[in-house]
Amino acid sequence: MKKLLTLMLVLSMVLVLFAACGGDPAKTQPQTGSQKPTGTAQASDKDEWGRDKVDSSLPADLNFNGETVNFFIDGSILTHYTVEELNDDIINDAVYNRNIKVEEDLGVELNFIKYTGAQSVASTGFASEIDAMVFNDTGDYDICGGYGYFLPAMVCVNTYANLYDIPYLDFEKPWWNQIYVENATLNGQMYTCVGDLSLSSKEKAGCIFFNKRLADEHFADIGGSEGIYKMVLDGKWTMEAFTNLVKDKWVDSDGDGQKSEGDFFGFGSLWSGPMPCDAFQYGMDAPITRDDENGVPYLTYNTERTVNALNKLYTLAYECDGVLSDTKYYNSGNPIFRDKFINGSMIFHAAALGEANGFRDMKDDYGLLPMPKFDEKQTNYYTSQTDSYNAFCIPAGIENHTCSDGSTTRDYLAGAVLEKLNEESYRTVAPNFFEVVMKYRYIRSEDSEDYDLKVYDMILEGNNFNFGLIYSTLCGNVSFKFRHMIGRDASNDFASMWNSIETDVTDKFNDVISYFTEE
Repeated sequence: MKKLLTLMLVLSMVLVLFAACGGDPAKTQPQTGSQKPTGTAQASDKDEWGRDKVDSSLPADLNFNGETVNFFIDGSILTHYTVEELNDDIINDAVYNRNIKVEEDLGVELNFIKYTGAQSVASTGFASEIDAMVFNDTGDYDICGGYGYFLPAMVCVNTYANLYDIPYLDFEKPWWNQIYVENATLNGQMYTCVGDLSLSSKEKAGCIFFNKRLADEHFADIGGSEGIYKMVLDGKWTMEAFTNLVKDKWVDSDGDGQKSEGDFFGFGSLWSGPMPCDAFQYGMDAPITRDDENGVPYLTYNTERTVNALNKLYTLAYECDGVLSDTKYYNSGNPIFRDKFINGSMIFHAAALGEANGFRDMKDDYGLLPMPKFDEKQTNYYTSQTDSYNAFCIPAGIENHTCSDGSTTRDYLAGAVLEKLNEESYRTVAPNFFEVVMKYRYIRSEDSEDYDLKVYDMILEGNNFNFGLIYSTLCGNVSFKFRHMIGRDASNDFASMWNSIETDVTDKFNDVISYFTEE
């Protein structure tokens, strides 16, 4: 994401927030053009956030005469979709006002239906319910939004409509995540999508937080915090550099003579789930697939780069005294690593951007870093996101159902509403969320060099999606393998692992490609 505001504009907005709510950025009205800080000149071809103005692609007179739109959601991030009332919280009120505007502009009533199935949202249960609805042709849902990793599980069984066939959806508009669109599309087909309605697709991007006080104390030889930022900006923030920083940063604080939870560490991680394992993997540009010269994805998992990336991660996790890591923590939900970072007994902590919300009472200042690169030859910094981000689909067969007044089929209704929800999220909700609330939380000092803002934008610019990751549920959950080897098995025996899954993964991957490419 290109930097939308200068530091002065961000700090000006923060002052407005303090004046409005006694210093709490979460308790104020959403920023709008009429609320811009005085003296901030804006060209007529720019919106209130400094972005080029973008016209809607929807007809100005489009109206569905009060039709109810049934939006099925898994409920994991409910307040990003719907809230009951205004309450002076910046995002709550932006969401509320967005939904009102969509309803008024399109003449619809939004009906959000929360998933109540027995299976957890962190499974294919939500997608299975959509599949059952399509199979029975009940037409209960017009739009569905749920767990981004598991939603594509039903793509290859004709559960979802090809979104390029849905009227009014314009995936060239900036409110659609272009990286997702590019990686989820093959042969003119895309069945799930991500846009600015999914705040979680960016909020859950992986990064590394660090304690600035501890960095200044332990890395004075390279200039402390400023030296670390310089490594990042000079393109030298690599896995080797990160490992060298933390490998010896262990202090036997509890005096038991061995590494234990009561000690001081340079780094520690739970190594379960996509954070931080996936983020490290994609940070090193070692994806599951790449595209050939015809734009068709092929597996790149069993490659020298992937093996080397795994070895770098294993070295960090299990061959460094300064890193707390143990398989007993795998899938335990143990908050020890977060807690140690907050209380100042760990220098670095890898997590999703949104986890900063839990650091607001942290005594020490903390900084923000991208995931380390594979080596200095790698041009850009990349990351991936916690796979619980929300994605959207429209059920197959929706064109066979009509609106209650018989005026049009419901694919027109669903397309227009999904387009409008993402458009209005782009105009108000997303910039308030990412340019006011989240950026404010990361600015813990008045740093004239603006390092954290630079890194913040760098992280979002490199927040990647990958065809193999998007469709991993259809390929034997291949994306889980790094997590299992590092977090569960404490192993870097890639050859044995790949030998055990190669046939299954390859066959299933080929089936996915065939689904998209066969006529």
